[in-house]
Amino acid sequence: MMITCLAIDDDSLFLKLLKSYFNDFDNIELIGSYENPIDGVMAVVKQKPDILLIDIEMPYMDGFETLETLDKKPKIIIISGHLNNPNLPDLDVDKFISKRSLKDPAILENAIWSVMND
Repeated sequence: MMITCLAIDDDSLFLKLLKSYFNDFDNIELIGSYENPIDGVMAVVKQKPDILLIDIEMPYMDGFETLETLDKKPKIIIISGHLNNPNLPDLDVDKFISKRSLKDPAILENAIWSVMND
């Protein structure tokens, strides 16, 4: 079974890091990465990934607003440097990961498999 993922994050260096991590994975594929949330939403609708990896803080449209635009949501993993924010809305997300904790591809791989096996 191939798990498909799509990433939306305004940080191009972080997206490059994610892409490099996916090179180490078997049966998990990054089918797209987008710095612009609007382009990312259009790709989610068209490509229907199993998992959406999304940042919270982005200009123009933040991660929460981005998720609200999706009628049919894939499984959601929020990856952010701002997970200690007490004002996080109560969203239906499958996992939160701190960017600071993603020092090894295995951390992301384990998170993806745990979300898919829930």
